[in-house]
Amino acid sequence: MLILSIDTSSADLSVALVNENGSLGLVEENMLRGQGEALIPYIQSMMQQAGLPMNAVEGVAVAVGPGSFTGVRVGLSTARGIGLALDIPVYGVTNLEAAAAGLNEPVTVTLDTKRGDYYTQQFDKNGKAIGEPSIQSADDLKQQLPFTAIGDGAMKLAEEIGCDVAMKPQSSAISIAQIALSRLDNPLPAEPLYLREADVTVKNDENK
Repeated sequence: MLILSIDTSSADLSVALVNENGSLGLVEENMLRGQGEALIPYIQSMMQQAGLPMNAVEGVAVAVGPGSFTGVRVGLSTARGIGLALDIPVYGVTNLEAAAAGLNEPVTVTLDTKRGDYYTQQFDKNGKAIGEPSIQSADDLKQQLPFTAIGDGAMKLAEEIGCDVAMKPQSSAISIAQIALSRLDNPLPAEPLYLREADVTVKNDENK
């Protein structure tokens, strides 16, 4: 099955084309802004490089969070649009499980929330989740030492509490596609996982 994989939930825009035999294409770039405008051209470029038409794609896998609210929405809306246009399934994969994929050791995934704490979840050496995802402070995580951290917040956390750090062996988009392929019979819905509500400021109109 040929899977198009999309991750726009962090500062790295990552798209991949993956089947059961491996990766057929990958485009990845650090991009704090403009992912919404760049995503479709990146997908088109990757498909051209792979020499395949869009209708060769048989499923779409997408990062559902936790991560950037805007980024998660961009990825999900694009994945759903492609799924609808091609009449193919769309599979959700959390950023936490994608970060833990491909390792052979227990890890605590730590994703920087940009608010002074971390999205976290523990995984065993087989990449199976232990417990539910949560938001924890560095002080909370310090009480759980020793452990090995992985994710975009791992280096920052290591400086704060002295945990070990593991390096991710492959791109997030490839991991997302592989996870989706591994559970076609029991997929995760393509619904956002935020863990925390977005900041919304409502201005009162005094003239009304």
